[in-house]
Order: sequence, then structure tokens, then C-alpha cells
Amino acid sequence: MRYSVIDISSTGVSMIVAEARGKEAEVVFKDRANLTLLHYLNGRDLSARGIEKVVAAVAAMKEKCSRLGTDELLLISTAALRAIGNFEEVGAAVLGGTGIPVNAVDGRKEAYCDLVANRAYAAFDRAAIIDIGGASIEVCDINEKGGRIMVSLPFGLLNLHEKFVSRIQPDEEEGKNIRRYLSRKADKAGMPGEGVFDTVILVGAAGQALCGVYGEYFDAAENRAMTAKKFKKLAKHLLCGKDRSKVILDAAPDKLYSVGVASVVARTFVKRFGAERILVSERGVKEGYLQLVLEGKERGAYYDNASGKAVFPPRAAAQPSAERPAAKPAAEKGGTPAPAKKTDAKRRAPVKKTDSAGAAKEGVPAQPKRRGRPPVRKADEPEKAPAQPKRRGRPPKQKTGDAEKAPAQPERTEK
Repeated sequence: MRYSVIDISSTGVSMIVAEARGKEAEVVFKDRANLTLLHYLNGRDLSARGIEKVVAAVAAMKEKCSRLGTDELLLISTAALRAIGNFEEVGAAVLGGTGIPVNAVDGRKEAYCDLVANRAYAAFDRAAIIDIGGASIEVCDINEKGGRIMVSLPFGLLNLHEKFVSRIQPDEEEGKNIRRYLSRKADKAGMPGEGVFDTVILVGAAGQALCGVYGEYFDAAENRAMTAKKFKKLAKHLLCGKDRSKVILDAAPDKLYSVGVASVVARTFVKRFGAERILVSERGVKEGYLQLVLEGKERGAYYDNASGKAVFPPRAAAQPSAERPAAKPAAEKGGTPAPAKKTDAKRRAPVKKTDSAGAAKEGVPAQPKRRGRPPVRKADEPEKAPAQPKRRGRPPKQKTGDAEKAPAQPERTEK
């Protein structure tokens, strides 16, 4: 069976066609069309012109896949589309214009696809895979099956160029600023330091471009391997060399704006890990995603070339208990039934404790509160002197010989 995987990235639309036999796939064709989506952004949204460009590029790739006899066509989008605000609109436009559904791949899955695609490098005991993309950077440990060290930084070459570079190529000062920024982000993401990896494996179009520039600069055979010592010299030359643009144009003309920044990023990680060698892989996210599909670990939507229709994987039925499991009856638990919860009405209007409520406890019917003057007491109740109002002004003069008493007593006659 013949599969095709198309990837919409921040710097272009690329594709592979692979012949699959069971769970093994062999790539028989590759193609790429340059398309920088950053030029078509209005804020966080892709403009109408940008959407047209994406649809046209995908349609051209689809036509090539049909001519090559592809049975199923998978379309994925990585950091380029997952970061834009109107992703749903772009996906609907691509589906309507080409009939191909878009499968969004998040940063962690993108790193895992790189890992799966490069299992052949597992022979290296301490190797790290680095995918330097236009809108994200992924780093993972090739020898960790569960992906213990898998980091996806939410920025890439285009973001770094826009943030730090004033011209086409970065200069030495701008390169230092990029290194500081990248080191801070790597520390914050918990990325390991020196002594963990001795080999760096570059994945993606930026890695391919760096390999070509390396061979052009040192006039070396293209064996997809670079030493850390020579790569340091190349990175320095791309920051301050007089003929740096000529070297890039001779080896990777479509990467004129990004190779200088890519060399700074790669050099920063190589120095951080203390790696001695750099290898460049031809396999990346597309190959890894297809491998996961063949192994049954990924079920993406695809375009069926025979029927000319999009096929969507069946969604699992929603389980109410998945979010809020139902409580088991008391008889099943083997315990006593739980007391009934208070009703919402009681919670909304709690009963206040009053004197009438206390009287009800003693058996006396509750009486409503009476407003106004207090009732006249019964005769059997002890009389209490009514409270006298305070008199304002000077106190009255007392007669001579009278003793102060409270309350006042009747006068006694002297005998």
C-alpha cells in the first residue's frame, strides 16, 4: 500500500510518498515548496491571501500524490498552524478546497514523531534529537522509549529572527542575545546540561541546510556528519564572515534568512550538552507520523484516493463516568447508606435560630414576634420600679438632714 504525508510548516509545505509493507515503510519520493506563513499574518490570524497560498500548495502536492499512485494521503500541521488564531478557518478552507482533512500535531507529539522516525540512531548511547523549526524547537532523548526528556520550545527560527535580528543575517552581538535568550528558556524548560549527551542529531530542513553549508565552507564530502570543533568555526563565520551570504547562497539559497540563526541555535545546544559530534538525519516528523499510523498508535483523518473522499476515524462514545464517576450503591460497597444531602432550597435559605424556635423545643408553641410596646405584665409577676427618665440641668437641692436613699422614702415626723 502506498501512503503520502504532507506537512504544513512555518517555512513551507513538504511531502513524502512511502511504500508500506506491514509496519515497515520505505520512502520513494520527496518534495518541498517554500512558503513563509509569517509574511501573511495579521496579528495572530492568517490572512485571506495566506489561506489561499496554503490551499494552493496543498492542492499541488495532492496532484503529485495522485500521479504517484498514492492510496491514502495524510495531511499534518505542526507549529505553523497550531499557533495561529484562526486555525479552524484555515482547516475548513483546506478541506473545502482540496478535500483533505488537517491533523493538528502538538509540540510533544511532534518531538515523539522525531524520536520514532530516528530509532536507527539508538545505537548511540547518549544522543539527543534536535528539530530546529521555524516556529518551534523540539529536543528529545533517543534512548528514552517513554520520552523522559522531550521538550518543545514554543518559538523557532522565524520568531528569533524577528525578535533579535535587524538585517538579513545576525551579527555577533545579536548572536550573543539569541544564545542568552535560548539558554534561559532551556533552563526554564528543565533541559539537561553538560555530560548527558555526547551526540546531537539534527532533524528537519534547517539541519539539512546547515549540513550543506558545512560541506561548502570546509569543502568536505557530504557524509551527514560534522565535528563540534569545526561547527564552532562555521557558526562564528556565519556571524561575522565577509562572504557568509555567498556561502549560504551556494549551498542553501532558500534558507538565506534562517541559516545564521539556525547555526546559533545548534551551537548553543552543542555547547550546553558538551557534545563532540553532530549528525544530520533525513527523517523527521512526516516519517515518524506515518510509522505511528502503521503501528496503530495514531489514527488520523486521511484522504482516500480511490473514493475521492475524506475519511475520519470513528470517535469513541462519550462516557459519562469518565469525567464524573457515578457513586456505587451502599449495598455494593458493603457499608451503611450515606445520609441524604440537604436540598438546594435549604442551602439557599438557611433557617435562623430565634426565641420562638427555642420555645418550640420546650413544647411551647412558637409565637410570632410582637412589634410596638411590650405587653402589660400580669399581677403575679413581681413589680419593678419603672425606669425614670434622666433629668437634664442642675440636680434638685436636698433638704438639710435628709439622707440620700434610693428609692426615695416618705418623710418621718420628729417626736
